[in-house]
Amino acid sequence: MNIRARLMTLVLLSTVLPAVLIGFRFIQDRAEHIEAAKRNLEGASDRLALRIDSSIQGATQLLYGLASSRELETNDKIACSSFLSKVREAKPQFTGLLTITPEGQLFCDSLRTGRTLDLRDRGYFKQALITTNGVALEPVFGKLTGLAVLQVAYPVRSESGAVKFILLASLNLENVVKQYISENPQEKFDIALTDNGGKVLVGQPSLSWKHRIGQSIADTDVFRLSRARLQEAAHEVLGFDGAQQVWTSTGNPAVTASGLHVIVGTARD
Repeated sequence: MNIRARLMTLVLLSTVLPAVLIGFRFIQDRAEHIEAAKRNLEGASDRLALRIDSSIQGATQLLYGLASSRELETNDKIACSSFLSKVREAKPQFTGLLTITPEGQLFCDSLRTGRTLDLRDRGYFKQALITTNGVALEPVFGKLTGLAVLQVAYPVRSESGAVKFILLASLNLENVVKQYISENPQEKFDIALTDNGGKVLVGQPSLSWKHRIGQSIADTDVFRLSRARLQEAAHEVLGFDGAQQVWTSTGNPAVTASGLHVIVGTARD
């Protein structure tokens, strides 16, 4: 090999080798970044799910306590609504506390709206009628407030087993998410709560999600990942903007049983 060829080889190596090393380092850094994002997301979804789980337990305990209240064993709609209003004021995590007749009609109303409301079409009402142990759960937009809530319904039964009335606590889902975010400001993730059909109930940050609230994301890879119930596993999927993003969904049994999907991702920069 002559001197010119040797010089050309050296020049080529000095140019190509650093580029190859930089490319390899880029790939390695990206893989490490993705793995770190996965770990962070899995932790975030688990912590948020535990908060929701704890809120469900708190709502259940409240309803168990209210079930024995003499103030609800009355035909005086105004009096029992006033009683529930005082309870709700002490429990700001709920948008409302109600009693529903076995025929599906709103009776006691902590918001004291005076409205008549037929709730026979609600899933939680149908389930509560046949529930003999525990509560019925359903994530919806409340009929009285229009807010995203997790309805927690407890059937109060007589000694014979007949339903006397159904107690309902409406857990404010947006407040649960906002409180979690305020306590974890270092977590710059997108968070969404949907129902089993993929309807978005809550989305944060609000600016990014405002056009999706009340809409379905059932046909997206993000929701399909959630639907797969891959507990404690984050994956790269096609995001809403068409780019690859890392998302995960909780496998918390209590939360999934409620019909809620907790979805957390790295959609933000």
